[in-house]
Amino acid sequence: MKLALKVFFLPGNLVADLLGATESDDRAMIRTLIDMLFWNAVIVIGAVVIFL
Repeated sequence: MKLALKVFFLPGNLVADLLGATESDDRAMIRTLIDMLFWNAVIVIGAVVIFL
């Protein structure tokens, strides 16, 4: 289960690291935004590939 969480949070953590965010609140906001954008894009692209 921990591996699944690491994979799920990976895009947000990478961006937070690149931006140099060290405060936990800052990292959480960046991670939430990036993870939502990334995984929504993955789902939309996956749906388009499947249904077209």
